Amino acid sequence: MGILDFLFGSKIQTTSFLELHRKIVDLRASNLYPYTYNLPQAIQFPSDFWDDLINIYKKTYKDGLERAFSVFWADGEVVLTEVNTGSDKMVKSGGSIQVKYSHHPTKNDYARKELYLDGKLLKRKDVYHKNVPKTLEVQYLFNIHTHPKHEREDGSVYYNFFSAQDIKALLSSKAIMTGLVTDKLWLLIRTDQTPSSVDDLTDTQVTPDYVENTLKIGLYKADFNKKAFRFSLLKK
Repeated sequence: MGILDFLFGSKIQTTSFLELHRKIVDLRASNLYPYTYNLPQAIQFPSDFWDDLINIYKKTYKDGLERAFSVFWADGEVVLTEVNTGSDKMVKSGGSIQVKYSHHPTKNDYARKELYLDGKLLKRKDVYHKNVPKTLEVQYLFNIHTHPKHEREDGSVYYNFFSAQDIKALLSSKAIMTGLVTDKLWLLIRTDQTPSSVDDLTDTQVTPDYVENTLKIGLYKADFNKKAFRFSLLKK
């Protein structure tokens, strides 16, 4: 249990990843962004999401290279694309997800579900034939990238926040959401009040308060394996 859960208990409105996925898909289909007042107070991610994310964090921590990955909802599974390693300045993300069902080779009442990432088998499971969906659901949700650690002269470690380019990329892409991994998980959710462009934005302007109060972007922060809370709640 996190400190905010301990302090506020059931008062914290928590959205599951399943609910988040549905909201993103519905909003995208309607070409809309969430209302500022309707953003969740906290977001709960499944354990397999954290396992993959922490693995990527460890690689960046070790070699200092930025990485990016796309988060997909693939027929009930949370999938993170394979990492495309970049430089310490720039990174590109990508990935292709495919779900296949076939007759099970040994179980008459079951189908075999296979999940492929960039053409390679990622997961396989048996599914009772009545539970095989009539239509397959594979949906891109959002991108996340990592920032490497930096060291001060005294040996202490720090991480850079979202850059101005990160914000500009979010707005120009028309995406609803994006993320950043430092030693925490940071999330941005664009709202109906977020400006459509910020051409003159500089890195020095991009602070948590500026993101939330001026750009009207929902900002979330999470310790690994914990809920992501609205940054405004963490300041209370």
